[in-house]
Amino acid sequence: MYRWPELQFGSWNPSEVAYRARETDSVVQLIEALNNDATRECALHLLSKNRAIREEMAPLLWYSVGTISILLQCVAANPSTKMPFIEAKLPLYLYPLLNNTNKERPHQFLRLASLSVIGALAKVDDPNVINFLLESEVFPCCIRSMEVGDVLSKTVATYIVYKILINEEGLRYCCTVAERFFALVRVLGSMVLKLAEEGQLAENPSIRLLKHIIWCYHRLSESPRSCDGLRFFLPVILSDAAFIDIFRQGDPSAVPHLQQLFHNVSNRTSRIQTIETMIRPLVKG
Repeated sequence: MYRWPELQFGSWNPSEVAYRARETDSVVQLIEALNNDATRECALHLLSKNRAIREEMAPLLWYSVGTISILLQCVAANPSTKMPFIEAKLPLYLYPLLNNTNKERPHQFLRLASLSVIGALAKVDDPNVINFLLESEVFPCCIRSMEVGDVLSKTVATYIVYKILINEEGLRYCCTVAERFFALVRVLGSMVLKLAEEGQLAENPSIRLLKHIIWCYHRLSESPRSCDGLRFFLPVILSDAAFIDIFRQGDPSAVPHLQQLFHNVSNRTSRIQTIETMIRPLVKG
């Protein structure tokens, strides 16, 4: 159970303190209701009308687990508030949390919460959103999170990068500057190898991360310029039979992307053995 911060009620008499305590309990219940999609709107309405405990509401909202992130995600994800949220440049306040390199659990939580807000923005394929994310330099923040975050943070950060790559302007952004391309493929390869070294490839959270990694590789392979570079940076383990079996059993939808990735790369070169030929029998089982 999460411990709420102690509230100071001043020098009130016992009956007043008891009344305020009941009011606090009521607000706590409303804040907890924010976690439920079905009760969120009603809870927000009642909280906005609660005048008696206004001074205590701020710390209650701030210290309750995930509440601020939920409120920001709601604004970031809603079509009617997404652009005002961006125009106010509120996402920029989250970027310092993404550039933090501390790996301790509280920092990981802040990192994941911040990434979730950015992910809510990027979820819908809106060119205006992608342009804002590119102009505000979210790409280096995602790379940093992919380097130091836990599996969940890495997954959301990789998803955001993929949503950027899906946009043509985003793909050009990542592929026309060598430093950006090398930074991305380096961290993608590093995540794959680290999961392999730690024996986490077959774990459910890791499979989701690996799927997003494959999607990023696949999208990069659709750019002739970056496809030429991929042949030197694709981890060898990607063509391993055991690795392909992980996807076949855990998430078969990723197998076609992996197959197309190797097809694109192999078509760009005649100097290496075609990996697609190697994995086709494995994919068919």
